[in-house]
Amino acid sequence: MEYLRGPLYLDVAAKGLCFIGVAMMIFGQGGWFIGGVVAVVIGVLFGALSMVAVRRMRRRGWDGVNRVR
Repeated sequence: MEYLRGPLYLDVAAKGLCFIGVAMMIFGQGGWFIGGVVAVVIGVLFGALSMVAVRRMRRRGWDGVNRVR
């Protein structure tokens, strides 16, 4: 499943940033709260990029299976 590496890394980075951002918003005060909001926004953008990357791969007809025709 080598074809999913890029979108997989983007998805993992997105979820990690969102979790870190939420933790910063819960436990942080002052500037840490704003940093948490920024981390969540960047995580959501990475998640959107991951979804766009998967859709582009599917549109090209790439299903991940090496077929011999």
